[in-house]
Amino acid sequence: VLSLERGSLRLTQLIDNLLESVRIESGQDSIRNRPVALDEVVEEAVEMTAPLLAQRGQEVEVDLPYPLPAIHGDAPRLTQVFVNLLANANKFAPPGSVVRVGGAVEGARIALWVEDEGPGLPDSAAGGPLFDRFVRRVGEGEEPETAGMGLGLWIVRSIVERHGGAIEAGPGAAGRGTRLRILLPLERTREETAA
Repeated sequence: VLSLERGSLRLTQLIDNLLESVRIESGQDSIRNRPVALDEVVEEAVEMTAPLLAQRGQEVEVDLPYPLPAIHGDAPRLTQVFVNLLANANKFAPPGSVVRVGGAVEGARIALWVEDEGPGLPDSAAGGPLFDRFVRRVGEGEEPETAGMGLGLWIVRSIVERHGGAIEAGPGAAGRGTRLRILLPLERTREETAA
């Protein structure tokens, strides 16, 4: 039953990613610029991915600054960003490990990250190619499903950039695993989004 649930969640995510890639390619990926409570975005994404994480015995630790400043953006798209990042961590982190979601205010931006305890990134993947379309990270001995289609991080980058932000990849805080970090501006106006 859990395997069936995991498969259906992965299929749903795959379909969502395919639809989002079509929207991006066709230029129909406009961002609705509204006040967004990022703590609610993260909470919803954690709830949506909880069955995937639970099946592998993975826990999520969330450590966000309080109060977390609001931003202007598109809450459903930002939720999709975190769903993709959490699903990515689920695929690459070992069973029974901890996935961490954190954040910090850095000047006029907020940095949010998802960190796993997986094998980490090869040195060549930490830059831009990791976020390109159809780039898949496949390591030695990984299950076939782990490879994915190579759309998730490309979609994450596209959504984050449409919000005036950026994404970075690097090692986890303890020097192992992977930390995918997004940077978003704290205040955006409608004029900036339209530009």
